Amino acid sequence: MTTLQMSNTYETDTGVVRMTPPDVAVLAVVGLGERTSILERYVREELGRILGIEPHLVDTTGRPMGCLGIGSISGIELQYRMECTLGVDVNLQRLLLANSAQELIDCLAGQFGPEAHLHGAPVPA
Repeated sequence: MTTLQMSNTYETDTGVVRMTPPDVAVLAVVGLGERTSILERYVREELGRILGIEPHLVDTTGRPMGCLGIGSISGIELQYRMECTLGVDVNLQRLLLANSAQELIDCLAGQFGPEAHLHGAPVPA
C-alpha cells in the first residue's frame, strides 16, 4: 500500500510558503477566539496552497468556496489534508457548499474545545 506524503511547503509567484499545521492538543484547550484564529491561519495556508497564492491573499469572508476556485477534486484534497492534520471529520458537501472559508473555519473550530460535543464531535468517554 502506498502512503500519500503531504508537503508542508508550496510555491507562489513570490517564493516558497512554509505551512505550519496547528497542534491539535492546543486546539483542544484554548478558547474559541484563539482556536478560530489558529484555524483561520491553517485554512488560509491550505487554500493558498491549492490556489497557488500567498495565504494572506485568500478571501475568507467574501466569496463562496466554489467562487474561490474550490471544486470537487480540490475539495477532496482539502478534505483529506484537513482530516489527516486535524483528526476530525470534514463533510465534503458542507465544505464545497460553504458560503465562505470563514464558515468552514467556524465549523472546524466547533469540533475542538469544551463545547465540541455541541457541534457533533464525539464526546470522550
